[in-house]
Amino acid sequence: MAEASLLTSDAPQVSLPQVQQIAAELYGLQGTPSGLAGERDSNFRLLTANNQGYMLRFINAAEQPAEMAFQSAMLAHIARQDSTLPVPRVVTSLQGETTPHYPMGEQRLTLRMVTYLPGTPQVMMPRTTALMRNLGDTLARLDLALSNFAHPGADRSLLWNLSEMPQMASWIAHLADPAQREAVATVLARYQQDVAPQLSQLRRQVIHNDLNPHNVLVTAEHQVAGIIDFGDALQAPLINELATALAYQLGQGDDLFAAVLPFIQAYHARLPLTDREFALLPTLIACRLALTILIPQRRAVLYPQNRDYLLRNLPAAWRSLAQLMPIPFTQISNLFRHACQSGRHHQEP
Repeated sequence: MAEASLLTSDAPQVSLPQVQQIAAELYGLQGTPSGLAGERDSNFRLLTANNQGYMLRFINAAEQPAEMAFQSAMLAHIARQDSTLPVPRVVTSLQGETTPHYPMGEQRLTLRMVTYLPGTPQVMMPRTTALMRNLGDTLARLDLALSNFAHPGADRSLLWNLSEMPQMASWIAHLADPAQREAVATVLARYQQDVAPQLSQLRRQVIHNDLNPHNVLVTAEHQVAGIIDFGDALQAPLINELATALAYQLGQGDDLFAAVLPFIQAYHARLPLTDREFALLPTLIACRLALTILIPQRRAVLYPQNRDYLLRNLPAAWRSLAQLMPIPFTQISNLFRHACQSGRHHQEP
């Protein structure tokens, strides 16, 4: 199973006093640490006396060295390609290392420090048209910055890779809700029929792969202040990036696509989609929703102490998938294509 070791390996155990000590010894920084939520790693915010913020990530021991180097190199590449993109900047240790090691008892910790970006998580903000346009444009800029980036660690196996969804077919039987089992099985069948035969014809590059509303920071003026958490980045079909992002922006009822359309329009205006990508986009959105139903429930069984964090997106994902599935996907694809070509706003299929 993809990413099996990361699924079953516990996050590093680090206390707040230890974080404070490590930050001082490795980075020469004095500050007050506080814990941050995380899925595989242990994350902390460090705030110095002059209110400078840093994020310190203690990386899961199952993470491969090439993947650790990949994330640091990717952030450095983005900074070179588009210095105005609001993404974290890697902070090197006193020895010039991007992922230094620190022995602590029986553990050999590996960590990465980045700048801490200010802003309010998008999940706490209204999905205004202005914000959706800005977010779509910012994501396109990010993908353009990554379009010429290559690294050995980018070819990684990851549960959240839409292209590996068929490997999780056996998990469907473990879903307690029969309606969810049926819906996720239907999505997987559509993937096998519509997407799998065309994978080799899709544009591929390194993508962020996890633009959910917890990973987007917003200003009071409804502009994107930050895109954070590149822990799921990998080499994949480019359209997976947009599908993943849009899966979290679906509304309810008659407003199902109200936030999605300005997002797609802005993305397409800067980084145009192909006809094939338009055609596959609805299926891939459904695939991301299916993974958001399937993976967290499995992981919540393994890590009950992290249950609230793991299941935080589950209710919205299930609500969105239940509303999306009855609509013909060709109709949704045509809606997306027409919105981008005409520039006109919301019209339900």
